[in-house]
Amino acid sequence: MSKCLILSFYRFEKLEGKQFSISDADYFVFHSPYNKLVQKSFARLYFNDFLRNASSVGEVAKEKLAPFSSLSSDESYQNRDLEKASQQVAKNLYDVKVQPTTLLPKQVGNMYTASLYAAFASLIHNKHSSLEGKRIIMFSYGSGLTSTMFSFQLQSGQHPFSLSNIATVMNISEKLKSRHEISPENFVETLKLMEHRYGGKDFVTSKDRRLLSPGTFYLIEVDNLYRRFYAKKVGDDSAAGKAATIHDNGSLVNGH
Repeated sequence: MSKCLILSFYRFEKLEGKQFSISDADYFVFHSPYNKLVQKSFARLYFNDFLRNASSVGEVAKEKLAPFSSLSSDESYQNRDLEKASQQVAKNLYDVKVQPTTLLPKQVGNMYTASLYAAFASLIHNKHSSLEGKRIIMFSYGSGLTSTMFSFQLQSGQHPFSLSNIATVMNISEKLKSRHEISPENFVETLKLMEHRYGGKDFVTSKDRRLLSPGTFYLIEVDNLYRRFYAKKVGDDSAAGKAATIHDNGSLVNGH
């Protein structure tokens, strides 16, 4: 991940003609398998700024990071003391530039591919009224083999694509409140069912849709040819009745 950062900085410098610094962006949005890794990622950005003598690093931080300045790149990736020190000195900037992006990743957990954009949705939810013209860095890293970093500036937009309306439509606070609590035993049984059906065919799923929100698409059947059939919950009905059914190629089936 840290090596991917260095490559991204090189591209920035080639295009912009100057060194990259944390000061060049207002917010940083990270892929979030777990929040500790997000903290480490931003701390590494801060340490890179220190090595480049960027203005974003204060004198007190420079003193605390100075003992690690002679480490090689490979040594610095493995140094736990550096990891702790860089997170400590970067905390104030982390609270401003990263913390507003962490709501959904913390509340929902690892969403894999979706986690970067859940973090971005968190930023819109928390800061939509003050995001116009702000520079956002998006960083999605994989195992180290490949990664994507890009940036953009946000504009307020016109309705229905205004930031305020997007925040309203997402309705994140209410959606988080509407979650259902289940027992650990129920969760384990659900995981066992998923394991049993993984790659399976010729089965139908439960007709119980009570916990699904209106508009949710859900799997209803996999036939003996591995074709998957879905339905969309219409309204708040709890009985197995109203549902538009679609084939896995997107076409409507069953006469709907």
